[in-house]
Amino acid sequence: MTTTTSSGTQNKLGIELKRRLSEPRYLITGHWLGQFLVMLVFIFFQGLNTPHGLVTLQLAPERMAQIFGFSDAGSYLRAALSLVATGKNTPEWAWVLNLWPPGMVWLDAGIIRFSPLDYGVTLGLITALLWSATLAVLTWPFMRSVKPAVVVLLVELAILGTSPFQSWMFDEGLFYADGLAAGLFLLGLALVVNRVRSAAPVQVWIRDGIYVGIAFAAAIYLRSAYQLLPWALDALALAIAAMVVIKRIRGLPALDLGHQAILLISAALTVPILMQPYTAYVQQDRGRTQFVMTEDLFYVNVWKSRQLDTVPQWELDGGSTLGCDIDPGECALIHHAESGGKIFTPRELRNALFVSVVNHPLQFVGNRVSYVTEQWFADEIGSYGHVKTNYESGPVSYSSSNNLNPGQGLLYLALLVAAIVTGCILAVRGRWVLLIIPVMALAILAPFAVVQIEVRYLIPLKLIGLLAPTLILMLRELPPRSRRSQSTAESEPAGVS
Repeated sequence: MTTTTSSGTQNKLGIELKRRLSEPRYLITGHWLGQFLVMLVFIFFQGLNTPHGLVTLQLAPERMAQIFGFSDAGSYLRAALSLVATGKNTPEWAWVLNLWPPGMVWLDAGIIRFSPLDYGVTLGLITALLWSATLAVLTWPFMRSVKPAVVVLLVELAILGTSPFQSWMFDEGLFYADGLAAGLFLLGLALVVNRVRSAAPVQVWIRDGIYVGIAFAAAIYLRSAYQLLPWALDALALAIAAMVVIKRIRGLPALDLGHQAILLISAALTVPILMQPYTAYVQQDRGRTQFVMTEDLFYVNVWKSRQLDTVPQWELDGGSTLGCDIDPGECALIHHAESGGKIFTPRELRNALFVSVVNHPLQFVGNRVSYVTEQWFADEIGSYGHVKTNYESGPVSYSSSNNLNPGQGLLYLALLVAAIVTGCILAVRGRWVLLIIPVMALAILAPFAVVQIEVRYLIPLKLIGLLAPTLILMLRELPPRSRRSQSTAESEPAGVS
């Protein structure tokens, strides 16, 4: 009798444990841990001292800074070491916070100051943690049974094996800000897409909007490439809010659309609130509101001549000499005036470029399209013209920017087009917030109208395409409905997330 009772108790405990582990919060946590293990394998494939680029993860940060030189990673790290040593932003390293946002400097300094682990190991763990969260959100809609989960894992491993990840973000670019910023950007978009898939109380939409805003703001703190995100977010939020107002005026139900507006408004308010402390600092300390001061350099570089000026090959590969390339006549006039002692202000150079673009629109479009296309189909590995320095044997090789990877380029192009087209179709079917997909793609692409284009600058644009599977799944889940059925669905009480 006792044995039977004990067995029954164990069965009940087993059933209860199974039921609890089947709850969404436990499943989501388990999925995230699984993704974290995958990331650990990719980043620490040879253990804690895995080599990445020219360094190993347990190398001292001071030695890493010497090896990196004045690259992005070296500049961040040198400024961070100074910040830790002095406790302030010294004038010696002010140029770093003029060229780049402060996020990576702060992160490096925080790791050096507070982490009990090696600097490189800690940064690798942070990268693995962030990307595991991004991939968990991105793949969660497909985690419904074992078979789809296995398929998703295989597809995910194939994607993680492509050059943006293996040749850059998880390898040589691990110490740059690109990988972390791109992960945060994709996380923000994935949170939007997943939120729209299911009904929920209004407070859940507000909560997720705040999460989206945090992800976008963090990306902006890491890379200036995302500086147009707040403007794009504000414009879309206002547009959808206006649609809600118009519907209400016409007496039409707008509950679902209102939730979408709340999601974007929450995100749009969170971003500037989080950016405000540093904006106030640079305004008080440096007399500007922008995080970086690279715009002046852009307008100087566009009027450099390939024949008359010494321009590094990596800048030429990115099309930095835009003005002289599309308008040689104006370029000659500017150089002639400069040789006579004329000093042009950045505003004058910007205005001259604007006039040249208006006068030579076809040349401008052709120039930009050719460079974007060339870099899109390039491979991140060995794609930057610089002398590589090995920390044991000195300079060892020179990397070229002529490595092409057309198969990879076509894959990401197909995914990006699928994501944009599907997002627009879903918007027409009532999920207007998904216009954030084409809007953010445009926000990432727009600066390339002026700036030099590098392969790594296109990574965020490529990663938008990874939203395509979830968007296509949503398209299958949301068949075309009549206006009457849509109105009925909008008037139903919201469910629980």
